[in-house]
Amino acid sequence: MKRTLWGVPMALVIATQAAAQDSVVVTQWDQFAQSGITAAGPAMDELIATCKPALNGAEVLRTIAPSIGIRDSYRLAVSAGKTPDLAYTWPAASVLSGYARVGALAPLDDYYAKYGWDQVNEFYKGRNSYDGKVYGLPMEQDLMGVYFNKDLFAENGLSVPKTYAEFQTLVETLKADGIIPVAFGNRDRWPATNTFSLILGLTAGRALEEKVFFGDEPWTNPAFVQAAQTFQDWAKADTFPRGFNGVGYDEANALFLSGRAAMTITGTWVLQDMIRGAKFDMGVFMLPPLAEGVAPGTMWGEGSQWQLSATASPAVRDAAAAYLDCLVSPESRQVWVQKGYTVPIGTTPEELAKWGADPVVQEFFTAGLATPDTNFYDLHTTLPESVTQVLYPELQRLVGGEVTAEEFLQSMQAAWETAGTNGERWLP
Repeated sequence: MKRTLWGVPMALVIATQAAAQDSVVVTQWDQFAQSGITAAGPAMDELIATCKPALNGAEVLRTIAPSIGIRDSYRLAVSAGKTPDLAYTWPAASVLSGYARVGALAPLDDYYAKYGWDQVNEFYKGRNSYDGKVYGLPMEQDLMGVYFNKDLFAENGLSVPKTYAEFQTLVETLKADGIIPVAFGNRDRWPATNTFSLILGLTAGRALEEKVFFGDEPWTNPAFVQAAQTFQDWAKADTFPRGFNGVGYDEANALFLSGRAAMTITGTWVLQDMIRGAKFDMGVFMLPPLAEGVAPGTMWGEGSQWQLSATASPAVRDAAAAYLDCLVSPESRQVWVQKGYTVPIGTTPEELAKWGADPVVQEFFTAGLATPDTNFYDLHTTLPESVTQVLYPELQRLVGGEVTAEEFLQSMQAAWETAGTNGERWLP
């Protein structure tokens, strides 16, 4: 006698279930290419294979998008209601909360509880939350610092500055020797946002930033004016190469890697290319505080975060969550460090040393993670998208000398007030 279930032969039921399981496909977007920004492609390739068993028969259909372009691509996908099941994109905070607000993302609270993703501390969890629910799983952490050419420093008798006054003297010495002090290019417009984020935090400090970003302090306060004026002064004083507003980010990095500039101020997201491309002994130091009374620190945040589409089926979400748990496991963190030059959240300097991380990676993160209570905010991820779209061109005008520091901040304050009226601001 044939076994049946509701009149359907059991063999057919089992075959149908197997086929359904086989048909579960998780569409994934990420920016892990083989070169360029966030060039952690070798790590991603290995971990897709390593984590395949966690998918329980489901498959990952992967699309690689450029690190910068993926932000715009995902925004368009949200607008069209065509988001991938799983995406690794930036930024979190204000932009991610905007996606959650319109119902584009699936909450991850149950998966946090199920898998114990407690490596994500409250700072990062808050940046990936909206209205009391968590919508993102951040992975690697970003820091800002000063890459420098150790060989060039040694040849010219230069030392790493411990104070801002020493940094200013270093810049003047390099200029006198005909060396470009800092490789900087702002044709893409976003690099100035990172540089200004660093200057702002080291001039105003984290506490004042929070009064502006999460309170009622205006952008036009004296410390913010000082930061904007400092950035413009750097540009006027030939700290950067000529025509920097027309130089691309990759071109600026190439200028540094070719030995024609002594330093470049950027983040850990380009560690891969820096380490692979440097033909000299390279080091990293943290820019000292620019104003009296401001504690040492640096800009930090998550590089990107994994997020699940609200339109993904329960089976796809469960498969994707199990896969994510594998991607952020201690074993996987070691692969990210060793093959992706990426340092996942929760990784300690001691682990970096034990895993044989590149010395520059160890140097960068040991210094940057030494000041967690005073590290400050990245404007990219803290400001609403509408304000960022004002920030980009206005910063370009500021460093180009087309507007004063006060005029720049007045434009920012106006955009900020509009965003507040429209309910766009992010609160941790």
